[in-house]
Amino acid sequence: MERTLLVEMARDKYVERCKQRAFDHLDRGDLKNAVTSFVGNMSARPDCELPAYLAALGASLLGANDASGWRMLIEGLR
Repeated sequence: MERTLLVEMARDKYVERCKQRAFDHLDRGDLKNAVTSFVGNMSARPDCELPAYLAALGASLLGANDASGWRMLIEGLR
């Protein structure tokens, strides 16, 4: 998807779409792709890029195979 199309979508709608894609992966038991999808999609827009500390926390949760922790992290983002 072109970057200009991503920016034209309202930020809150875009974030919700990213969250839903990650939740879909989590619902299938696929933590790795949930993390990859969410971080990659959020990084596609400058106004949605995750702060370094959240990316590090997400990596730690992935390393610990903590799907419920990752779900809580995603739910808490606005």
